[in-house]
Amino acid sequence: MFTRIIVGDNERVLLARNKRFSRILGPGEYRIFTLGQGINQERFNTRDLVFTSDWANFIVKERPEIADEYFTVIETSDSQVAVIAVERKLVRVIAPGKRLLFWKGVLDVTFELIDVREAPEVPVRLLAPLARLGRESQAVFALVDEGKRGLVYIDGRLVRELGAGTYAFWNAIAAPRIDVIETRRQTVEVPGQEILTKDKVTIRVNISAVFEVTNAAVARAGAKDVTELLYRTLQIAVRQTLGKRALEEILAEKVDIDETVSAEVRREMETFGVTVGSIAIKDIILPGDIREILNQVVTAEKQAQANLIRRREETAATRSLFNTAKLMEDNPLLVRLKELEKIADKVDKITVVGGLNSLLERTVTIAS
Repeated sequence: MFTRIIVGDNERVLLARNKRFSRILGPGEYRIFTLGQGINQERFNTRDLVFTSDWANFIVKERPEIADEYFTVIETSDSQVAVIAVERKLVRVIAPGKRLLFWKGVLDVTFELIDVREAPEVPVRLLAPLARLGRESQAVFALVDEGKRGLVYIDGRLVRELGAGTYAFWNAIAAPRIDVIETRRQTVEVPGQEILTKDKVTIRVNISAVFEVTNAAVARAGAKDVTELLYRTLQIAVRQTLGKRALEEILAEKVDIDETVSAEVRREMETFGVTVGSIAIKDIILPGDIREILNQVVTAEKQAQANLIRRREETAATRSLFNTAKLMEDNPLLVRLKELEKIADKVDKITVVGGLNSLLERTVTIAS
């Protein structure tokens, strides 16, 4: 007629009579009258915290006084999540449209309901605790470094631009995506572009350009990859520049990208939120046979320059001799002095008789 039931301090027992909910037994010893009745028991360990039973919804709806006495009832709407803390430590996030019952009395269970439709961004104070939960956090995390910008898309629609920092957005009812865009100055290289010059010579050129993304939202909306777009634009620009010039002009003037072409590149990229700085042709690579011919031309030019210099020097020397001869013809005294200079180089002592005029006009006595 009676059933003895002992309930421990960390236990609770749910009783049902004839498949109908009866009561929940707290810690203690009980004698339950069973005459003619089927008694069913469900024993729970309250250290598991969450009450898991087919009777959960029935108790909340039909026996709210039992629910209030034994449980902390947490229920979320279709647009809410519940952040659960046990002993003031975040341990769990409940998705929208859920109901959970936590046993009272063993540990202190608190919760916070957040409408993720109205506030899709995770509060800063919850970033670190949620990060520990990993995939169970119901959030998507993003780290934006200095020199970059983050673009937040929710269900494919841009909703916000982020500066440097750590962010998270709820993904319980929406699909957030964070694209990180590099906004520091970058260099794009366009190597080995084959160009046919005006005089039908095929050359290869290497191009470089400096650019930076100044409007991340426009850049992402307007182009899948702004670096690739700039790459293609530069290819067209260099063809427009060098394709209209002869090889000799390109090499002689060290032609760079036309300013008008460069300006057009800059204008086009500005419509995609990109500012382009310097654009330059780094190298011009010639075919092997053209290189050999040019080397021969350069060698001939240098030889001609050397010959011209020699001829100039010879002409200058001849002109100097002519001037000297003319001067001596007009001045006999200089001729005598020149002869005296040559004699003086060959003797140790010269004796002059009859004065300087006599020396110059008549005699020179040489004494050894």
